[in-house]
Amino acid sequence: MRRNVVLIVLDTVRKDFFHEYASRLLKRSDCIFQQCRAASSWSTPSHASMLTGELLHQHGVHANQQNFNDVDISDTFLGELDEFSRICVAYHNLLQPKYSFDKYFDVHRTTPTRQIRNNLGTDEGYKKYLNFVFESFKQPDPYLIYKGLQDGLWSTFDSQLSMLPYLERPDIDAGETSHIIKNEIKKTQEPFFLFTNYLEAHSPIQVTRHLDRDLYSASESWDEGSYEVWEMQDNPELDEEYTTNYRELYGASIEYLDRKLSRLVDHIQSTTERETTVLVTADHGHNLGYPDEDHLFSHGCSMSEGVLHIPLILINPPTGFPNEITEHFSHLDLGELIVRLSHGDSHIEDIVGGTIASEHEGFGSPQSKFEKFPGSQEEWEYWNRSIRVIYEDETKFEWDTAGGEKKYHVDSDNPCRQELVETNIPTPDTADEFFDIDMAEYKKKIDSMKISDDVKEDLADLGYL
Repeated sequence: MRRNVVLIVLDTVRKDFFHEYASRLLKRSDCIFQQCRAASSWSTPSHASMLTGELLHQHGVHANQQNFNDVDISDTFLGELDEFSRICVAYHNLLQPKYSFDKYFDVHRTTPTRQIRNNLGTDEGYKKYLNFVFESFKQPDPYLIYKGLQDGLWSTFDSQLSMLPYLERPDIDAGETSHIIKNEIKKTQEPFFLFTNYLEAHSPIQVTRHLDRDLYSASESWDEGSYEVWEMQDNPELDEEYTTNYRELYGASIEYLDRKLSRLVDHIQSTTERETTVLVTADHGHNLGYPDEDHLFSHGCSMSEGVLHIPLILINPPTGFPNEITEHFSHLDLGELIVRLSHGDSHIEDIVGGTIASEHEGFGSPQSKFEKFPGSQEEWEYWNRSIRVIYEDETKFEWDTAGGEKKYHVDSDNPCRQELVETNIPTPDTADEFFDIDMAEYKKKIDSMKISDDVKEDLADLGYL
């Protein structure tokens, strides 16, 4: 019998912090994948890899080609779910119709406040707020009208409102998203597949009202600041206090998502007629300033374990599904897993274990970053390097277009950590199984592409430019 499947993608959530702060979801889980790895280091290529089961040099969706135009639904696992209602609810800038992400779904929804923000233009002050009011009252749902008016106030008068005591920016997007999901499920014919993405753990890392005050010590005005990735190494401003504040607020953001999503999962399970399996994972993780992450606070320019080792849990899988998977599992096989779950199939032995791979393309759009870069061309080539990774058992091989060749030990009992074992190592023979074009050749192709000002604006909103 067909079963509903819900895929919840937590943007920018690494495995170790998920297991520390997401106790409610973990309590509800029936299976934990202990060794899941992302296929890429940031959202756009990672989501394309989840859909297609291909690395970025194969599906062609990356920093300089954000659009999904060239990826047909038949190229994705969603093409195998034609008997299902396919729903997407996402407020991520890069998962919107302007990037053709909606074409894979029967229903694609974003939050009204996200749409209003994207469509308002450059108006400021009271005129901007009046436009927010006008657009908000177009919504048929009183809750969404309320959220639009809330967001209008804060988007227009943020600096003034922030000065008022005990008043902080409210929860907007996550609340709206969960509300829309509940309504869509209520009116959708089962069986269905639902995809959603939650951005709360993504930058900017800052104090907000909905975080648990017991989980962080930062002042009300603290935020992560604005640093280019190359400014994070050997920077005295990123001291012990900064590190503590950043990690605590990042963890508190995951705990907030845990609260919201555990309630959403309970609602879905109680209101659907068919059996519903929920998967919770992340598109990638994030560096938090640890030594084996080169002291970075980002997920760009890095393929560390903090970036690649991500959570994956299943809630209510089919009968016979194991409680724990300790072998490697790649997001390249996530689509196949979802298709099997949708058919009630608990057979997964052939898609876990063995050698797996991941890939990072560099900045893309290099001119936008290069204009800010203070160093030499050689130094720039390091930060803008492409990186490829192979996992074999507890060994991780990493090599890049700047000449880096490294071998790490990854301890299965110590998630998100890696220990450098050797440098100047040869590329593993198994690389040919995954990479069918030379890395430097593909990097040159990517860097020759141009991106539009609209795409640059969306990337800047997410902190990538």
